[in-house]
Amino acid sequence: MSLMFDWLKDAFLVQNGRLDRAKDIVRKDRLTPLALSGANRLNQSVRQTIHQYEVSWEIAVNPPTMTARISPSCTCADWLRSGGWTEKRLCKHLLALAMVTKMPNELMPMKPEAHVRNQKAEPAQDEEPQPPPATRPPFDKRLTAAITAAIGGIADRVKEVLNEGFVPLLVGPTGCGKTSAVRRAAAIMSCRLVEHAGADSYTDSDLVGVMMPSGLRMPGPIAQALGNAREMGEPVLLFLDEFTRYHARAQESLMRLLLPIGVEVVQSLGLPFDGAVRATSAPFWGDEWAPAEHVHIALACNPWGTALDPALVRRTVPLAVGFSEEVAGLFSPKLATAIRLSWSGTQDGTLPLPLEYGELSRATGPDDPHVLDRYRSRLAILDPAACTAFDALLKGAGVA
Repeated sequence: MSLMFDWLKDAFLVQNGRLDRAKDIVRKDRLTPLALSGANRLNQSVRQTIHQYEVSWEIAVNPPTMTARISPSCTCADWLRSGGWTEKRLCKHLLALAMVTKMPNELMPMKPEAHVRNQKAEPAQDEEPQPPPATRPPFDKRLTAAITAAIGGIADRVKEVLNEGFVPLLVGPTGCGKTSAVRRAAAIMSCRLVEHAGADSYTDSDLVGVMMPSGLRMPGPIAQALGNAREMGEPVLLFLDEFTRYHARAQESLMRLLLPIGVEVVQSLGLPFDGAVRATSAPFWGDEWAPAEHVHIALACNPWGTALDPALVRRTVPLAVGFSEEVAGLFSPKLATAIRLSWSGTQDGTLPLPLEYGELSRATGPDDPHVLDRYRSRLAILDPAACTAFDALLKGAGVA
């Protein structure tokens, strides 16, 4: 038997982010394999509870045309939003169920035909009436779910890079979920999180640590992270936000930390360890190290200002972080256009900041005028010319 996923992926839209999360569900939740009974039954279904959601696939076979109409159903907010219904974008729960459902060989030659019932659809004459779908969640719930899903997708990318032993460098404008995604990745990986935001005033000693004249040692975020990993043997995620805002000297000291030191070099350094380590040093602290397997590092920065050092890019895996179109799609056409213009203007340098997730999460409805008012007030304070430019963008788009 083949899996249902292999059969239906040409009939529905399968997005890579949801597919990755579905694979995690199958692996972590140990979903029980299910099987459809065979083509001799014209109507059949498979159903399972996943993450407390009721998920099902219904199949109606039409022998004369050798087609099989497939109707999915899930009670999660991701599926109940308009994108799931109208664009046939499968949520992670439906994908997970499809990955553990075995198809009868008789069904495989049939062409799958996507069929998604919306809440207003009337059953065709040759269909049996179906129970109405679950009530659509309110706007604030759908918005929270969309933002959470967007940040979760970024966190999944971060976790994948970290699990491969590399350092992710998240590059994106303010408010696109970089910090929240790294924090979520730390929680998923059960790592102790040590985070620090860059500033030009910080030196390498501030970051690593300082020994006072009295002999008192005051560890910085790096010594704190490496010390916990070395002494406690616990996994640590060191997150250095706004990395390009650090002083050039501080950045140079951090470069060494990004690449693990192999066991051969560790032995020559005289460190009491027989594996790879991450290590650095500072003038008023000395050397600091920890087993590389216990230390994860993530960096983040904005895509403007100080140019990225090629040496930094070579030592990391850059991840471009942008805005989720699914979040904008929840708003009215006017406000959605304004949101997109704020992000595109930020990316091309016209505007200093976008309509970030934090602000959008305060919206009381899909056409809340206060969202735009608060954004324009910030622009006017930061850069009056940018506020004028944004108004011109809105007028050019016909939504002023």
